[in-house]
Amino acid sequence: MVWEYYNDKVIFMTGGTGFVGTALIYRILSQSSPKHIFVLSRGGFSNARAKWSKMLPPQIIKIFLDSSRMTVMDGELGDTATMSLSDEELQMLKRTVHIFIHAASSIMLNHSLRELSYTIVAPTLCLTQYALKFPNLERFVFLSSAYANSHLWTIDRSSDVSVEEEIYSLSAEYEAHDFPWPYAYAKHLAERLVMQKAAQEHALDKILIVRPSAVGPADEFPYPGFTTPFSTPSTACAAAVALHPGRKINLATRCENPDEEVTIDEVPVDVVADRVLVHVAQGTSGCVHAVSGEKGRLRFGDWWHAFKSERRLPWQVKPVWASDDWHSSDLHHMAKNFKIIGTSFAFKEGKTDRVAELLGPEQTKRLRLYADRSQPYSHSLVHRRHHIHRMAKQLAKKNKLPAFSVGLLCRKGKPLVQLEHAGA
Repeated sequence: MVWEYYNDKVIFMTGGTGFVGTALIYRILSQSSPKHIFVLSRGGFSNARAKWSKMLPPQIIKIFLDSSRMTVMDGELGDTATMSLSDEELQMLKRTVHIFIHAASSIMLNHSLRELSYTIVAPTLCLTQYALKFPNLERFVFLSSAYANSHLWTIDRSSDVSVEEEIYSLSAEYEAHDFPWPYAYAKHLAERLVMQKAAQEHALDKILIVRPSAVGPADEFPYPGFTTPFSTPSTACAAAVALHPGRKINLATRCENPDEEVTIDEVPVDVVADRVLVHVAQGTSGCVHAVSGEKGRLRFGDWWHAFKSERRLPWQVKPVWASDDWHSSDLHHMAKNFKIIGTSFAFKEGKTDRVAELLGPEQTKRLRLYADRSQPYSHSLVHRRHHIHRMAKQLAKKNKLPAFSVGLLCRKGKPLVQLEHAGA
């Protein structure tokens, strides 16, 4: 039932050459027969091909490049809905598109709100206004973030903060609420503006906002371990721990037993893709979490233990917890960037649970709706050592460490794409 929905559909997607977008396109092309997929990419087909070639093995790239059902359109996002496309292209999309997926986004967490208003807020609102004029539109999908409501950590003083699949209004705006990054507030504001515009157009039933948590490598699709170098926060954290020369790393929390109470919600990218596509096919509207959730999130102790195994130094590094807030200047740079280390969010996923129950076990076993935690987390890090090593090089350069230090401190592995090539 899920994949049949996409047969003969016309789909338009921003961010189709990114981490999540690539997984979405692979699932649609490999499982269904859409009438056409239009992908917006700056630089057009040649740029898209170059990006996919770096991420995917030949047998999977072939699905992308040989498909007569996909067109890459040369354009870019801005503060208008034109996307640098011609009037003819814009009118064609307006006449034909059934499903509009806005997956493009800045991932610069600490960019200023002013900068993010141009890269997240304005493009999202403009595309919403444009898409809601489509006569055949069935669903407008906005890829937001589970951390769009991370300010709740400073409001709800419990050690495990529940976040529902709903829009949270603010009593006052940004300055009055403690978001970990401007990025989180930009996503929060964009969500509210999308819903406000849809309400004005009496089209709330056409809006699906999907909130991934920290996206991680794929469990299965397009291939196990599929990832990109700079799209998985835990990969950057593993690199930071590997490079740390000392014995202690300063972190902040209010939890009394951080190893057990602090959690990290990392969701495989194929779980994000399948939740998007399943909820579109099932007609879900409103907000949906694409997360590992209470059943699949990681305890900090397990997460940290996996990181320690990636260090080559003979001594271990221990987290030193303080009651500082997540903006403290005393924190290790890893915690300054990935500020939700030290928190615990219980992202609710009732909408996915209900859809899974409706579909039944025969259909859900062919889908990736939940993270696979049958292997220890260290298994995941082994398969992304190449990317950890690349991130370590970037960090070493930024911190003015000698280049040879990366080889001494950080384990190295082969890219999984190369391994796929060898096995092809």
